[in-house]
Amino acid sequence: MNKRVPIVILFLALLLSGVELFAQTRIRDVYAAAPDSIFPLLTKNNRLDQIDFRENNMQAVVKNRFDGHSELLILNDRYLRMRLSERSVVEMRLITDSTFCMVQTYNGPVADSRVRLFDIQWNEFPHAIERPSVDEFLDEDIDMDVRLALQALPLIKASLSEENDFITWQLQTGELTKEQRQKAEGKVREVNRLLSQPE
Repeated sequence: MNKRVPIVILFLALLLSGVELFAQTRIRDVYAAAPDSIFPLLTKNNRLDQIDFRENNMQAVVKNRFDGHSELLILNDRYLRMRLSERSVVEMRLITDSTFCMVQTYNGPVADSRVRLFDIQWNEFPHAIERPSVDEFLDEDIDMDVRLALQALPLIKASLSEENDFITWQLQTGELTKEQRQKAEGKVREVNRLLSQPE
């Protein structure tokens, strides 16, 4: 009986260490540890202040390096949304305990997004996220002139879900003429995909 006690203690220690490791895998920690090259507008202290403010139910606004304001809007264990500047929004979501997705959306006259996958040490996976083709957004009977215009300069906005591991893609039609937008009405749909860990 006594010989089993060390085995039970060892098992409990391993179990507790596993729980601790899981608890440490939160998007707040990944964001806090980001290299300066990822968020050149923000210092590490800026990011830590944002996290502290948000976790204390305060408005998480900091002054960035360009004397603008960056605000952490949403923060939970697996998802983060931040307004980096007046024209830039960043979203991050843990897919697994070792992998996360980051979406950077630039809101110029028309929005366009860059989607990237990293491990939690901020090593980027190459070519891990593929944008949908323009035809995936369009009804088959859409006007050919509109189809060609959208194919010529595809601007696509991506959004991560706060609740689950889905990414939503939206083809932007702001560059179309007024007449083309009228022809496209009701014939351009969103594309939803499940995020998956790269192989």
